[in-house]
Amino acid sequence: MTQKMLEQSRRGFQYVFENYPLYDLYQSGERVHPLLAMHEFLNSEEFLQFAREVTGLPSIAFADSQATKYLPGHFLTEHDDNVAGKQRLAAYVFGFTPEWRADWGGILQFIDRDGHVAEGYVPKFNVLNLFRVPQKHNVSYVTPAATQARYSITGWLRAGDH
Repeated sequence: MTQKMLEQSRRGFQYVFENYPLYDLYQSGERVHPLLAMHEFLNSEEFLQFAREVTGLPSIAFADSQATKYLPGHFLTEHDDNVAGKQRLAAYVFGFTPEWRADWGGILQFIDRDGHVAEGYVPKFNVLNLFRVPQKHNVSYVTPAATQARYSITGWLRAGDH
């Protein structure tokens, strides 16, 4: 399985990280897990209005979300979040990693037209990264030297109905 995953990452989109699908659970009627309060916050009119103003995208209607945990060996290859039918307008990463070193990897990296890293953001606690879709980005490989996990709530601000 590891070999297949590595082959796929060499040719195209691939990811290895743990996730908890908050949006899917909420849509199925789950309301007990404490992380679902974050999903409700992301879908509050106050946060959605903030996102509309910051992005300049008045058609943002709702947020979907997932909790993510990156451990050593985890990564997310280059992609642009543009998935047909999903109506993703912007993406976000809420950081919940208390202490992190840049040399541990796990960096949210934005890729320019020439394939170079144009910007990179080291995981931090209580930080919001918000960007329009489509935009090429990745999360760099988390090195074996990392002594803790990289935690975040991620997802997309979307148009249309839930």
